[in-house]
Amino acid sequence: MAGDYISNHLKDLWQEVSTDPVHFTLDDLHRDEEKLRKRVRRRSLGGGGAALIGIVVFAVYFFAFPGLLMRIGAVLTVLGAGYGIVQLRMRSARAMPDMGGTESIRFYRAELERQRDFHTGAWLWSRLIILLPGPIVWMVGFARSYPKVATIMWVVVAIYLVLSVRGALLNLRLARKYQRRIDALDAALKG
Repeated sequence: MAGDYISNHLKDLWQEVSTDPVHFTLDDLHRDEEKLRKRVRRRSLGGGGAALIGIVVFAVYFFAFPGLLMRIGAVLTVLGAGYGIVQLRMRSARAMPDMGGTESIRFYRAELERQRDFHTGAWLWSRLIILLPGPIVWMVGFARSYPKVATIMWVVVAIYLVLSVRGALLNLRLARKYQRRIDALDAALKG
């Protein structure tokens, strides 16, 4: 079929940016809302699982490694991971109640706004500020306590920082995707 070579992302963008108002049926809206809820739940479970593993691992590291910097890093990491779990719990998607079409669109729009806000602004930057220092302090302490592996630890620190920047960029990209969907819903409400 014509246009099949275009990626789904580009097709979605083209459709959402089109000048014609987008029309949604109530079934489409419920289907999109359900997809959003499942996606957010999957991300929350993955992030929460990773945070729990981090809490357990760094709690063990606190007792296993005697260096002061490593202990400080372990405590900061446990606190940061706990903060991440709290943020995930505060931003979980809510199920759409039964209501009329316009109210359903508004509810869905509010959910998209909540998720957009989670991936940008204060929510994102507070997560990064709290999650980044702990592992870095721990790795610096490890490198100082074990000079034979210091070079490897500095490489790990660099990789960690690169992955953190990549994670921030992915969050910002996801926030833009939510904003495009919000704009499409606004067009539907006006149309």
